[in-house]
Amino acid sequence: MGAARLAGLDGARADFMGADQDPYDQAMRVSAALVALVALSILVLWSAGSPELFETEPMLFAMPFNAALAFLLAAGAAWCLVSNQPGLARGLALAGLALALVALFEHSRGLGPTERFLASPFASPTGQRRGGMAINTAICFALFTLASLRIGSVRRSSRTALSLLATVLLIAAGSMLGTVMNIAAGEDWMRLARMSPQTALCFALLVLPLYFRRPETIGQDRASLAAFLTAALYVLVTGLTFIELKRQQASVTLPNGAADVQATLIAILLVSGLAFFCLIVYALRVVRRQKQTARELAGTHARLSAIFDNAADGIVTIDERGHILLVNPACERIFGYSTREMVGRDIGFLMPDSDPSSQEGSETREVMGRRRDGRRIELEISTARFPLGRQMVASAILRDVSQRKQHERQILEANAELEEFSYRTSHDLRSPIASSLGLIAICRDMIADGASLADVEPVLARIESGFRRLDQLIQNIILLTRTKVMEEPSADVPVLATVRDSIDRMRLSDEGRQIAFLIDIPETLTIKTKPSRFRIITDTLISNAVRYADPAEALPEVRILAQSRFGWVTLSVGDNGLGIDPADEQNLFQMFKRFHPSRAEGSGLGLYILRKSAEHLGGSVAYRRRAKGSEFSVRLPQGDKA
Repeated sequence: MGAARLAGLDGARADFMGADQDPYDQAMRVSAALVALVALSILVLWSAGSPELFETEPMLFAMPFNAALAFLLAAGAAWCLVSNQPGLARGLALAGLALALVALFEHSRGLGPTERFLASPFASPTGQRRGGMAINTAICFALFTLASLRIGSVRRSSRTALSLLATVLLIAAGSMLGTVMNIAAGEDWMRLARMSPQTALCFALLVLPLYFRRPETIGQDRASLAAFLTAALYVLVTGLTFIELKRQQASVTLPNGAADVQATLIAILLVSGLAFFCLIVYALRVVRRQKQTARELAGTHARLSAIFDNAADGIVTIDERGHILLVNPACERIFGYSTREMVGRDIGFLMPDSDPSSQEGSETREVMGRRRDGRRIELEISTARFPLGRQMVASAILRDVSQRKQHERQILEANAELEEFSYRTSHDLRSPIASSLGLIAICRDMIADGASLADVEPVLARIESGFRRLDQLIQNIILLTRTKVMEEPSADVPVLATVRDSIDRMRLSDEGRQIAFLIDIPETLTIKTKPSRFRIITDTLISNAVRYADPAEALPEVRILAQSRFGWVTLSVGDNGLGIDPADEQNLFQMFKRFHPSRAEGSGLGLYILRKSAEHLGGSVAYRRRAKGSEFSVRLPQGDKA
């Protein structure tokens, strides 16, 4: 976790230091280039030391030589800071800080103009010399370099750096306002404003881009920082005006009426400045609380959206008119429509038989829905109504229970079949046993009475027949059980070879040898399915066709056809045998249903096993009555869908 945290911090630092596309980084580079150009120009002018130029253009020398040198260092530090060169930026900032500290030391010792660092004998007409630097200029340089060092050390913005930069801006702004408000007095209108316009402008160019550069890294925003600067600047102007008025009041004797007016003006300035400052502070606090609330709401919205979007059940919200307002992605899966296709439409096109907006309470009920493909699905729906603005809306949670309902019906059907199977099996198992026991008792009595073997043989034949029927029933029960529980992998099964194997087994019986088999199956036809189950299907189809052949038919035949179409294989077996009575067709494929008991003995499970085997392989079985005989068709997927 520590490594991940460090990696995230490094990523944040890289974002702060190295994003070339950041407009404030670009602005910082442009400002640094302009300040460096101004500083170089001032240094050249001071180095030339032309008295004629001093006389004709004194404002060009308003910025001292040392201040220009410090600006050149500060501009280089700012450029390197936003160009991801913290080492070089730190070195240039330390050099500028040293120069500012030297100037402050000179002022503290009261050194004269010619005794200062890098001083020269030349002076401008205003008395400015090359080595000079005003106290407030030196303080601004010290604060700016400290802020640059702070940003470079943590590689992101910080509250300390913002405070230092704001102080520099206020000092520079105060100097510029002093010049603008009293042009005649110029820089000397009060002691705190003794900074040349060039110096103040260069400080503003350096500080503003850095001040507004990515405040979000410390939880701030540019609007709040701008509001704070505006309030502080207003208070500064009010304070400077108050100080100037007090100075003029002390230095000039005014008539009583004018003095009262001036006192009133001073009071108004103080009260208005204090009121404005309090309003700005209050507004900032309100904005901060609103932003905190907005962040909390955004977090709550994100969590709710995650729950809404990832819910397994469908969620739909509708208005009083039944129009859909909102759906989640699960509704797309349930109904097959996209969100855009559902929103704004009436809920009736999804649930024709139900209107959730008219339901009271939050009960759960079952309704029918309709998918895009027209297929009807069973839905479990829970609704709740609540006010939203000036209207009532309804929210419904939908769950597609079609598969569950199908499973429930299958369970009920299986239970019913199990009950019938238990009853019929117990009856069919007991019947041949009871009959055999009775015949054995008769046989014993006949032997006791001295009956011959020829007399006993018919009774023994009947006993044997009963046990054969019992054995066949047990075999069918075993086969049915295997059909339901047998698991095997799928494989490519050759249809023609499997059909021929089933025919060969039937030819071993007397009935099979008398029937003509007509086969129409492509040699290359294969089906990917479970081999054992497919063999049960072919054996059952062909066995029934053989066993229920019409004994009165001169040319009994069985036609076997198989073909593949659209990914499905259809296997059809038709005969000209006894057929099925129309009244018995509704009982086809049910357990223990025998239609020609006098012709062939059986358990009545054959067609039931056929249906279950086909359904297990993902297919179906169908019956068609022929003019003479019957035709059974099994339709199975070409690939494994079981």
